[in-house]
Amino acid sequence: MNSTSTEKPVAGATSRYRQDDYAVENPEWHEEDAPWKAAHIRTILERNHIQWRTLADIGCGTGAIVGVLSKHYPQSRMEGFEVSPYAHDLSRKRASENLSFSMENAFQCGKQFDVAMAIDVVEHVENPFEFLRAMRTMSRWQVIHIPLDMNALAVGRGWVLPEARRSLGHIHYFSRDSALSMIAESGLETIDSFYTAWAIDQSYKTWKKRLAAWPRRLAFRAAPDATVRLVGGWSLMVLSRSTLA
Repeated sequence: MNSTSTEKPVAGATSRYRQDDYAVENPEWHEEDAPWKAAHIRTILERNHIQWRTLADIGCGTGAIVGVLSKHYPQSRMEGFEVSPYAHDLSRKRASENLSFSMENAFQCGKQFDVAMAIDVVEHVENPFEFLRAMRTMSRWQVIHIPLDMNALAVGRGWVLPEARRSLGHIHYFSRDSALSMIAESGLETIDSFYTAWAIDQSYKTWKKRLAAWPRRLAFRAAPDATVRLVGGWSLMVLSRSTLA
């Protein structure tokens, strides 16, 4: 770039969260999905008999998910971390005796937790490998939920992935295999994983979603992996362990 160039520096891909851009597109910050996500988090922790007392929710948004969990685990200590002023202001109404919120970078807080979770966050950050390695150093166990945007139908339709980038802020797109490979390459050992059927479980929202849910449900019963790769509508819930522990 020469001295006479009028080109402006490119804003970071995550700057939308510190400003109002994301809140304009998602004013509720997906709070309506919190009970559904919290139920899956409880499932993966409890079926693997994870013993824990402290939990960090990294990129907690308005704190709706960790708020649900704090009521199910009253003897725990939980903290939600968020960089968006808008979301942090909303999260503070959920603070309680065992739940606090901080508007700071979780990886710079100097705290250690038994469990660190990132629920629909990895696809938003500029360097997901660096993000997961930082999770590894601050916790023994990690709960990670990742939308599986990369499927044949989304690619074939053309507009799906650009729209996810524009309205939802997804800057990385994953399949099951690429997500699990990224987790392993970040120094985390996957202990358990399962699909979560957002397109089916949340299909009550519109008649189009209800109509599309039945073919997905039938196809998934017959061939789950192939259905996820071909038509999409699922995310991946992962429980991992730090290889440094």
